[in-house]
Amino acid sequence: MNSSSSTSIARALALLALAAASPALAQQPAPADLEAAAAEVERAVEEAVNVAEATVFMEEYAADLRAGNRAAIADRYDRRGAWRQGNGDNVLEPWDSIREIYAGARWERPASFEWRDLHYESAGPDAIVVVGAFLWGRAAGQPPYLFSYTGLLVRRDGRLRIRLEHESMRPVLAEPAH
Repeated sequence: MNSSSSTSIARALALLALAAASPALAQQPAPADLEAAAAEVERAVEEAVNVAEATVFMEEYAADLRAGNRAAIADRYDRRGAWRQGNGDNVLEPWDSIREIYAGARWERPASFEWRDLHYESAGPDAIVVVGAFLWGRAAGQPPYLFSYTGLLVRRDGRLRIRLEHESMRPVLAEPAH
């Protein structure tokens, strides 16, 4: 999906949220409360649009990972760079380095990829926090890796971009000694 399709979907979902809020608005707030009610509806619509856009972003991100679309994956990151955290690492990677990582021989596409239990929290008009998990598929016959995930998406040049990702793999427990 392109960004205009994403925006159309986001706006449609926001209108649905507004329609769901209509019964509450029909209670006719007092004139003094009218401005506050309008501001609350505006915030709710903005949040619904942002969450819907982030949902589409993450679905497309997963499709790019499954397809091994290296350029599209790198393009999802903030041009100022992105914080990459996990398993003790804490690095602000410049965008050029991120592009090199995905273009290089060390990065391999997963055999499968699936987001799990993603939750979205609007952090302002141009930021969304995404938390959940993902399964990174390995070669046939091997169980997938399970990672916890936290991401911060920020709007830059009209598009959501990844500014921070924290990925931590569930530790593999050793088999008990017999």
